[in-house]
Amino acid sequence: MKKNIMRLAALAAIGALAFGIGAPSAATGATTKKLVWALEFKGKANVKPSSSVFSYDVGGGGWGNLEHQAYVDTNVKTDGVSQGNLVFRATKYEPNINEDIYYECPIATPGSACEFLSSRIHTKGKLAFQYGRLEARIKNPKGDGTWPAFWMLGNDFPANQWPNSGEIDIMEGKGANPWTIWGTVHGPGYLGGDGITGTLALDKPVHSTYNVYAIEWFPNKINWYINNKLFHTVTPKSVGTNKWVFNKPFFMILNLAMGGRFTGDLDPDLTSAKMYVDYIRYYTINGQGKVIGTAAAIKAGKP
Repeated sequence: MKKNIMRLAALAAIGALAFGIGAPSAATGATTKKLVWALEFKGKANVKPSSSVFSYDVGGGGWGNLEHQAYVDTNVKTDGVSQGNLVFRATKYEPNINEDIYYECPIATPGSACEFLSSRIHTKGKLAFQYGRLEARIKNPKGDGTWPAFWMLGNDFPANQWPNSGEIDIMEGKGANPWTIWGTVHGPGYLGGDGITGTLALDKPVHSTYNVYAIEWFPNKINWYINNKLFHTVTPKSVGTNKWVFNKPFFMILNLAMGGRFTGDLDPDLTSAKMYVDYIRYYTINGQGKVIGTAAAIKAGKP
C-alpha cells in the first residue's frame, strides 16, 4: 500500500517477550482459536490510544502516494460510547496564509498545503505478531477519496526497506467504491499496483455498518476474511519466482488517508471523515501464533 512510508524516530529494541505458542497442535480435524491479546477501546471519551502499544507517524509530504493529508497525534481518540470505539478523524486543514504552511503535500494548493489533518498509529518497537488470527471490527469512513487501512509491515522495517520487508494489507477501502474491500500483499517483485490482491463486494456500503476484517496466517499461507467469509488466499505459489517474505513477525498499522494513487480524487465538498475501530483481537490457531513485544504492550492487551 505505501511506498517510502514510515518516518520513524530511533526505536527501542523489542523486548524478548512472547505470548503464544509457535508449534501447531496435533491434527484433530477441528480448529481451536484462543484469544491471547485484545484492545476494546471502552471507557472515557477523548483518550488517545495506549502509548504502551502505539506510536504515531506524523507529517505530510504525500507519504509516497500523493496523499492529501498530514498526520498529527491529535486526530485519533476514543469516543466514550457504551460500545467503545477508537475514532480516526480526518478534518479539513485551513492554513493561515500569513504564517508558514507547516504541512505540505505534493498537490496543487497554495503553498502545496495539505488539505486534511488525520492520524496514523503503529506498534513498531512495541508489539509484533507472527501467524495466528488478527482481526478488527471497523466502520469505514464515508466520502469519495477516503482511504481507510488496517495493515502490517515486516518487523525488520526500516532496516530492511520496503518492499523487501513485506506488507500485509488486511483491509483497504476506497470511498468512491463503498461496497468493496481490498486485501493485498506486497513484496519484492509484487509491489504497488502489482501487489497480489483479492476483493470482496458486500451488500451494504462499508460506511453504513461495522465489519470484521481478519487474516488467518500460517507458515506459507495467508487467508483474508470479512465477517468470517474467506475471500482471498496467498501462498508462495502466488508470488511465482519472487521471494515469499511473510514467515516472520509483522507489526500493525491503522490509519485514515485522504486522496492518493490508490483511492483517487477527493470529493471537493468533503470537509471531514471518520473511521471507527470497535476492537482489535489476536488469536492463536491450534496453538500456533505468537505476540512479541515489550512487557507493557503485552500487558495492555491481556484478555
